[in-house]
Amino acid sequence: MVLRRLAVAALLSGACGLAQAGFIFTPHLAEYSRLPRGQYTEGTFIYTAIDEVYDRNGDKQALGSGAIRGGEEVQASLFLLKYLWIGNVFRDSDVWYLKDHDQFFRVIGTLNHQQATGEVTDLSRRFGMRSGNSGFGDLFVLGGIYGDVHRWGPLQWNGLFATTVKAPVGDYDERSLLNPGTNYWTVAPQLALHQNWFGRLFIDGTISRQFNSENDDPAYGGLVPSEPADVETAEINFTWKFSEKWFADLGLSYRSSVGPNRFENPSINLADQPTTPDTGCANLGIAPPDCPGAVFFLAPQPGTYEDRGTRGVLGTLGFYYIYRSSAVLNARVAVPLSGKGSQIDLPFDVFAPAVAPDGSLRPGPKISEVMTTVNGVQEAAAVSASPYFELRFVYLFWAP
Repeated sequence: MVLRRLAVAALLSGACGLAQAGFIFTPHLAEYSRLPRGQYTEGTFIYTAIDEVYDRNGDKQALGSGAIRGGEEVQASLFLLKYLWIGNVFRDSDVWYLKDHDQFFRVIGTLNHQQATGEVTDLSRRFGMRSGNSGFGDLFVLGGIYGDVHRWGPLQWNGLFATTVKAPVGDYDERSLLNPGTNYWTVAPQLALHQNWFGRLFIDGTISRQFNSENDDPAYGGLVPSEPADVETAEINFTWKFSEKWFADLGLSYRSSVGPNRFENPSINLADQPTTPDTGCANLGIAPPDCPGAVFFLAPQPGTYEDRGTRGVLGTLGFYYIYRSSAVLNARVAVPLSGKGSQIDLPFDVFAPAVAPDGSLRPGPKISEVMTTVNGVQEAAAVSASPYFELRFVYLFWAP
């Protein structure tokens, strides 16, 4: 039996789905303060070029990690359109608590374009997969209620409670490394707190837990988890007011899966089989003494595999310009500080070729076994080690 770590261990380190991975609970300026009643519309553009991801030991690895040359990347652009309503639908009722506390409802739609560069695309094709996708992402709907506003000397604060539901309506291709949609539901309750010190320092913090359903059609040969783990999130943002129009903020975000992601019967495999030593051994990193004859077949062993969970710590720096109290322009950069990505050890059976009655070759007896480490992909599994850039425009209709 041959146990070797295949060079395809990289099997495409993947990209995180930016919309799903970080946009729900990334606080900005006064994100959780009690805003005036009204309607707000926000457009957010996010761009990243991912050339590094975190492995399961918390180390950075280049995209491809040995299966392709360095310098390759996954380019992702994301546009989010958000609509927010703040008011009180119970103000003329006798419903306790609700009649005295404003509620808010938000709908978020996403549009996503993701494309890998040349060698990542070529590697995907060797496994019968594709590496890019564009289209509408999942739909997010959230609702919540504000707590009371409290004052103590120079400090003013309030809390809120909200719940977000992600509906998996986005475009989804089971053969693609990258997808705008996720193909599973998420429900995420959230508690948040806003503080205002001396009218100069604003602090917004939140904790949440995302409950994920199963993915009944995992993509990219099963390297997208079939049972994505739940996720716990804690984030805090500090904003300093320089003037009535200019602000700057620093943020810190922590995300960790609750237990492992699970992968049911991964099917990732070379598309062109049988393979020869010149191509198969080179692609799979098998040394010449271990090459099993002139040609051979490969097949991943069925089973349920678990990773070691995922984790990500992210730092953000942003600047704001406020125009006439009704419009906000915000530019931000987010830099990964540490992380842990999803990887599993996947054994492949090696079969000698046999001649079928029609003269074609088919898998014959098993002659050995090889072991590879493959990376989980997409938002539940891959943890990017590359920065992303965000540009936001917020507008208040009928501003007071």
